[in-house]
Amino acid sequence: MSLRFSKLPSWWIRHNFLRKVFRGGSEVGTSIAALKCVIGISVVIDFHSRRGRISISELEDFTGLSRPMVQRGIKLLETVDVVEIDRGHANEYTLTERPDDSYWTKLPVDRLKRNLSTIPNRGIVPLTALKIYLLLLSFRKNDSVHITMPYDFFCSELGIQRSHIRSALDILYSHKLLHVSHEPRVKLGSQPNVYTILGLEKFNESKVV
Repeated sequence: MSLRFSKLPSWWIRHNFLRKVFRGGSEVGTSIAALKCVIGISVVIDFHSRRGRISISELEDFTGLSRPMVQRGIKLLETVDVVEIDRGHANEYTLTERPDDSYWTKLPVDRLKRNLSTIPNRGIVPLTALKIYLLLLSFRKNDSVHITMPYDFFCSELGIQRSHIRSALDILYSHKLLHVSHEPRVKLGSQPNVYTILGLEKFNESKVV
């Protein structure tokens, strides 16, 4: 039976890699490739050991990236120790963990298998979308699929421009990874968005080991 969610060690998200490592500008394509590849590896490899084999061709299909971009993304992930690679006909990948930070986040397997490859591979807005998605996943509480997060927090944590956020959220919405609504407030003022991670809402997370 296929798993409904996979486990992604998230220490690197809390250590600000989304802002410091996966940057825009001339590095935007490689950053998109790296984030797509780490998602792809997490969804495919063994649930418990966080280790498994996957070919470059399989990563191409899963991510929608070209072979050269898959290779560039993997190289960046390896350089910053997010993954370890035992190279062969089909590389064996291990998603690295840290003794002082064993936290991990859940990824919705079916949603990502269907939709990750169709997210564009070029431009700052798709990169912003992937960063926002991973940040929301890492800050989500285990007993809920909803999270509220202000734009200013996105900007400070991810090093992104506020003007790109709405378009990035549109990408996540149109690719059926995220739903965005507003939290009602009694007081006047701006209403913060409530983000719902799609694909994790169909089971009682409190009973999952």
